[in-house]
Amino acid sequence: MNDSDHPRRLHGRKRGRKLRAGLAELVDTLLPRLTLRLPQPPQRLDVAEAFGGRVFQDLWVEIGFGAGEHLAWQAHTHPEVALIGCEPFVNGIATLLRDIEAEGLANIRIYPDDGR
Repeated sequence: MNDSDHPRRLHGRKRGRKLRAGLAELVDTLLPRLTLRLPQPPQRLDVAEAFGGRVFQDLWVEIGFGAGEHLAWQAHTHPEVALIGCEPFVNGIATLLRDIEAEGLANIRIYPDDGR
């Protein structure tokens, strides 16, 4: 058996409580600019292109970042590293977006889906 025999499913919900107005606005305005769009195989992700032409020393991926506290800390502590956070839950993404805006973090991109 392989992965195609058992499609991956996300259990639970992708949205929890209703977002406050400020967070909902960030999801509407900031998330589209930071959403990572993956190319179709066999093409590979062009990291510099995904980050607006900026070149980084390394690339780190965090799968399931929750509310994003650790990802935001990593971005602040390691500005030379490109960070991709994968998270399907809108409430966690919104919280991370608030931190990105507040701290002016430019080295994070978000994949708003299951990172597997």
